[in-house]
Amino acid sequence: MLKKSLLACLLFALPLLVNAQIKRTIHEVIELSDSIQVITCEFYDSLKIQSWPSNSIMLEITINHKDHSTDSILKGLIEKGRYRLDPVKSMDRMHLKFDLRNRGILNTLTSGEIPEEVSVNIFIPDDFEQGQKGEWKRKKHP
Repeated sequence: MLKKSLLACLLFALPLLVNAQIKRTIHEVIELSDSIQVITCEFYDSLKIQSWPSNSIMLEITINHKDHSTDSILKGLIEKGRYRLDPVKSMDRMHLKFDLRNRGILNTLTSGEIPEEVSVNIFIPDDFEQGQKGEWKRKKHP
């Protein structure tokens, strides 16, 4: 009887001892019109930029919650737009900005802070070439 009670207590306490790591990758495609000649990027998180054979920009945002998180917490944050990137278009420019610094620290009522890591891969059309830091210009075709 004592063994069964001890086993039951252990099974109930086990989820409290496990620190799960939750990871999710989001893909977002931004269509580019022919009028866009310059793309500028302003990012404060881990960023990697590469060319790809397309006429649109693709963002690949990977979110990693280290401790005290659940899949439903991360799903809710994604749905509320915590990791959304809203591009700003002007006449011939597109500006992309992604900054988690002003979004606040994640906390749970019971377990405390949820450390998060966010990395962003940006795939820029291959008819753009890198200019100044954070700027890509459409290549001139003869």
